Amino acid sequence: MNLETDAELPQAEESIPEVTMEQKPNEGPSDSMKDDLEVSPSCSNDSSIGEIFYNDEPDFLEMQRVNNIIKAAYKEFMAIAMRANALIFHPPAVGSVEDLQEMFHTTPPRGYTVECSVEYDVLSITPESLITIMMNGVIWSSIFSNIICDGSFENVLTPLKEFWSADSNSNSKDVVLVNAQLRLPAEFLPRWCTRFLRFKMDVAEDTWAICDVSTDYFMETASDSTVGTQYRRRPSGVVIRQFGVLSEVLWVENAEVQEIDIPNNISSKVTSNFHLTAKQWISILSQNLKRRWSKITTSEMFDDPNDVPDLLTIGENLKRLYLTSVNPFPLERKWDLYCDDNIRILRDMKANNIGYNHDYVASSTVYIPETPIRLLMFLATYNVTYQLTSIKSPEQLKLVAALYSEDNSYTIGLRRKVEETVADELFADHEFFLQEATANDYCSLVLSSQLSEEDVHISLMPKFSMNSVFLRPSGFAIMPAEQGGLHSKASLVTIFIRRELEYIEDDHAIAVMRSHMSDVIDQMTNIHLQTLQLRTQNRKLLKRYSKL
Repeated sequence: MNLETDAELPQAEESIPEVTMEQKPNEGPSDSMKDDLEVSPSCSNDSSIGEIFYNDEPDFLEMQRVNNIIKAAYKEFMAIAMRANALIFHPPAVGSVEDLQEMFHTTPPRGYTVECSVEYDVLSITPESLITIMMNGVIWSSIFSNIICDGSFENVLTPLKEFWSADSNSNSKDVVLVNAQLRLPAEFLPRWCTRFLRFKMDVAEDTWAICDVSTDYFMETASDSTVGTQYRRRPSGVVIRQFGVLSEVLWVENAEVQEIDIPNNISSKVTSNFHLTAKQWISILSQNLKRRWSKITTSEMFDDPNDVPDLLTIGENLKRLYLTSVNPFPLERKWDLYCDDNIRILRDMKANNIGYNHDYVASSTVYIPETPIRLLMFLATYNVTYQLTSIKSPEQLKLVAALYSEDNSYTIGLRRKVEETVADELFADHEFFLQEATANDYCSLVLSSQLSEEDVHISLMPKFSMNSVFLRPSGFAIMPAEQGGLHSKASLVTIFIRRELEYIEDDHAIAVMRSHMSDVIDQMTNIHLQTLQLRTQNRKLLKRYSKL
């Protein structure tokens, strides 16, 4: 599957090395990244829970109770894993905790449902690196940035860790407190706050378990799971077993989640429940591992591979900004909201403050009776014509650098506008267009940003950081509306179109963006007809630009 157009690039460089895992466990995001994180107040710390987890001098009975709940959660998690797969042969010897296990079998409150799934796979990563990902807040949030809006890890239960360290059979145990906000890239879908303990256990030789359980279960009084936590994790996690230099994994996703209120205009057509599954966690992890082993190709614009912009880093930042922008409740300090009906029209205040005064955004989530894979291929080719007013055909842009995974399920390309005449080409202030396309059963993405020539030069600096280049995200998130993943018979598409509209009043700009959004939706709905028309136009334009 090729997610880029048929442009030829002569040089294939060495594979990009895997991103290092050597980061401090509690290292937080940069200041500019924090500015983009929109965390709900309901995710804040609960003081009653704090008394349990942050108390450095708990009495023995309290510490024993916490330890027993962890044992019960571990036993419940392993029981689910054992029922689903023979990767685990024997139940863990944790003592008699059956009474405590019953708390994980209660009926969820009204408006909530229990989602439990198990998935087996073999991943191209060592167990040590996978454990580091799961136990390090910064890396975990980055790897799963498709669904984690914000994530932080805290070191807690110091007395319990000391108690464990005194036990020669518990040297490999560890525990952290996780605060996270989970998101899905559609405007009507909620963002779920979740707060849970994550602990690591030795299962057997070369086999480990990383288990999660909601902090609610550690409170001595009955808790209302609808307060502060919209995603209450029952015992979940992953069993990891060494398989040469690879990892066998058995993933368990088990949670009480809010039932999703789907808008009336599409509710009768959508059969997917959109809740997270074990298969989706594995799919996202596998996709991001492929990204980190992508290969790069360049045109004559970059003679030395060291001169190529860090496309992987820029692409990661672009994805984070896009998913943050697709927000059911846009913040006033970031967005000037003109209208908020089926098509939302906004202006990006941050872009406005640094000189992009004419950036208008139209966004909407719509049902399209077309498979995600076909929409992905179509949008990966023609997204540029939707985002740039000056571009009528993809052939007006020349691919100068690209990064792609071995199976072509992930590509990111940097393109430069080709001017109509040789003279214009020599003296033009070149415009660049960055686009990332990712194929995924859970959510495929076609993301983009305009870049100036100055932005490209900044990204070539030796000490380039991911926040040095100002990105103006746009693009599409494509989720299956029915069962079938990429080959689902219909799709739910979140559209985020950004265009520069100069010299017109706001009312006129709103009308223009509405009309343009309607045209884009119509073209996606009628891909067969649209593809035929665009091919005819492209043949004519290709003849013109091939003469330059």
